[in-house]
Amino acid sequence: MSSTKPVDNNFDDPLYVPTKKQWKKMTESERSDTEERIICALEQESSLMGETTIHFQARTSATEVLRRYYGNQGKKVFIASDLHTLYPGERAFYPDLLVVFDVEDHHRRSWNVLNEKKGLDFALEIISKSSRRNDQVEKLNLFARIGIPEYFLFDPENFTLMGYELFTHKGLQKYHKLPEKKPNHVFSKILGLELMVENYKLRFVSAEGLEVLFGDELISRLNEKLIDSNEVIADSLRQIAEERKKKEEEQKKVVEEQKKAEDEKKKAENEKQRADQLEEELKALRLLLKK
Repeated sequence: MSSTKPVDNNFDDPLYVPTKKQWKKMTESERSDTEERIICALEQESSLMGETTIHFQARTSATEVLRRYYGNQGKKVFIASDLHTLYPGERAFYPDLLVVFDVEDHHRRSWNVLNEKKGLDFALEIISKSSRRNDQVEKLNLFARIGIPEYFLFDPENFTLMGYELFTHKGLQKYHKLPEKKPNHVFSKILGLELMVENYKLRFVSAEGLEVLFGDELISRLNEKLIDSNEVIADSLRQIAEERKKKEEEQKKVVEEQKKAEDEKKKAENEKQRADQLEEELKALRLLLKK
């Protein structure tokens, strides 16, 4: 990440952000050129820095989880990763994760406090070997000085998590370390979530104790539900088929019984008809004998 050492008000430094006073004196064209210069310098710097797969996965998964969590809650919040961040009178930087509440969520090429009129509410850095001192010392001092309310540090290789909260002491803004509920479990008042370490990832837990699921976990849960639903549907179809078969057998039995009854009735009618015929023949024989 970019160096965060304080600098003089010197435009020779490509990462230097003008002060409010300097910004006010600029024309719109000068402001645009200055911001473009800073962004280009940051992009050049970031292109020279490598990123491990652990760092990438931790950064992207945390961003995705928070975007979905607050989106489901309908909160007005802007969340970004590695976004060019410009504070007046400081060197520009790009935190691994930044969160700003009560602002519109739309595409931004940078977060320029001079334009947005608001600073970050929350910043997170994922520590690597090359960035350890910068994240733990220089950025800790910088973020306190510019007034970011909370700053969290996650070390995925050593499975550690630290959170800092801003406070003012004798007119100076400083950070104090947030207490851990248990090892590597730190609650963020700004996010309203507890952060915890699980393997190489950060997990987020709601105040109700519910873990916010990662995207792949959601897909897995949905697949499980689909499998369960398919099994329920299959069971229902089997029951319907069995009931239909049972009704068909019952109807077949009724038809057979009706046919049997009709056959017996017909047989009885035939036997009666035969008996009547024999009775007529006997009467005729009796008449012949009398003669």
